[in-house]
Amino acid sequence: MTTYTAGEQINRALRLLGVLAEGETSSASVSQDSLMALNQMIDSWNTERLSVFATIDQICNWPVGAINATLGPSGSLVRLNGTAVRPILVDDATYFKDPGTGVSYGIKLINQQQYNGIAVKTVTSTYPQVMFVNNTYPDFDIYIYPRPTRLLEFHFISVQELTQPANLSTQILFPPGYLRAFTYNLACEIAPEFGVEPSPQVQRIAMTSKRNLKRINNPDDVMSMPYSLIATRQRYNIYAGNY
Repeated sequence: MTTYTAGEQINRALRLLGVLAEGETSSASVSQDSLMALNQMIDSWNTERLSVFATIDQICNWPVGAINATLGPSGSLVRLNGTAVRPILVDDATYFKDPGTGVSYGIKLINQQQYNGIAVKTVTSTYPQVMFVNNTYPDFDIYIYPRPTRLLEFHFISVQELTQPANLSTQILFPPGYLRAFTYNLACEIAPEFGVEPSPQVQRIAMTSKRNLKRINNPDDVMSMPYSLIATRQRYNIYAGNY
């Protein structure tokens, strides 16, 4: 597999704009500015679910009787499989497992309005049914209902952040298709800084290369009833907007 450094990717993007001629390399200041633009672009792609190729499973023990906990680098939940990070998002695939029985259960994600509509939030049960996630920073603020009466092993599923190159000599290692998408989209990203307009072909390849990534990263969801609807045995509360 051929690998390229961040500097090589940047020089090619500048050549696509006509800022550099064949065989030329950018100055140190232009390279650093372009590296910052590349990292900001990758950081923005992290917020697009289909631009990310993998998920992470953060496994944490949820304390007995706790209603609220925080997940992140300084959060109260301690990750059992590595250092805790702030998720990009908490996916619907999140679930919990009873360590005593080894049985896993899905949990329904609700919004703040639905959570606020729960009249008595201190109700206890063996297992929780719903979860409200407040995307605070630097840690996510998470609430569950009802509060569990036993220790539970939660699996918080989130998209895995795309790696940002630390410097110009960092090799960019990604699955097939990403290098081309990075180069052409970076050219479109930095073009305004040089007062140029990317050619229609560059813009077209930038769009199609990113579209190809989203197509292959699509989880191919099958139309079905949400698990949280068919798994629950409780009646839906039309006043509170939840179970």
